[in-house]
Amino acid sequence: MAKPIIGIPAERRLVGDSYRNTVNQKEVAAVVKAGGVPVIIPTREPDLAAEYSELIDGLLLPGGPDVAPRFFGEEPIPQMDEADDLLDATEITLTNLAVAARKPILGICRGAQVVNIALGGDIYQDIATQIDHQTYQHHQKAPSDQGSHYVDIAEGSMLQTIFHGQSRVLVNSFHHQSVRKLAPQLKVTATAGDGVIEAVESKDNDLILAVQWHPELLYKVNADEFAIIEAFVNRSKKYQNSEAAWS
Repeated sequence: MAKPIIGIPAERRLVGDSYRNTVNQKEVAAVVKAGGVPVIIPTREPDLAAEYSELIDGLLLPGGPDVAPRFFGEEPIPQMDEADDLLDATEITLTNLAVAARKPILGICRGAQVVNIALGGDIYQDIATQIDHQTYQHHQKAPSDQGSHYVDIAEGSMLQTIFHGQSRVLVNSFHHQSVRKLAPQLKVTATAGDGVIEAVESKDNDLILAVQWHPELLYKVNADEFAIIEAFVNRSKKYQNSEAAWS
């Protein structure tokens, strides 16, 4: 049986004196370990998104730069970091195409924000200045394979099932933006103690799970974090099999 094809949009990065389309190796390795076949999507070409979407069984939206606020109807505040409009437009288009085709999505960090924006929600451009109370250190100074703060997981959620019924887990944290107004198709399934939304899922099915932390950096020290990626690949395999049955 063929393995599911997992599309991972690439980020444009300056390497030396030239730009390259890059994806973090740990995301690629995690997908391979979970039984998927990662396909790198050279982003910044929103007009090609439909062609790429047809090739894949699941969409993994990785971490990356800030999301440009024009995609949720705002102007940039001074605390905004680097953004890439074409990266944003491509990932938003890929998200909407995956939702329309009922293909599974896993969002990681920025990916959680992209999913929410694509489906009609918005984000804090900078949680430290836009939330009116003291927040945690959400861009940790500890090593990336260590957790820095806890999140509380909603009862009965897909995420809680993945974590074998746990209601509180330690996660890593590398972001300064986060979900604010929730998209209508989503529900919140994890929050930090300071109220920052840490995970969202689709309301009516198991197609979307997006987390604000980086499970691909934690799974070698915490098997449950790998289960997030494994469950996504398994959902993509289920989609692949359902498509095969109809063909």
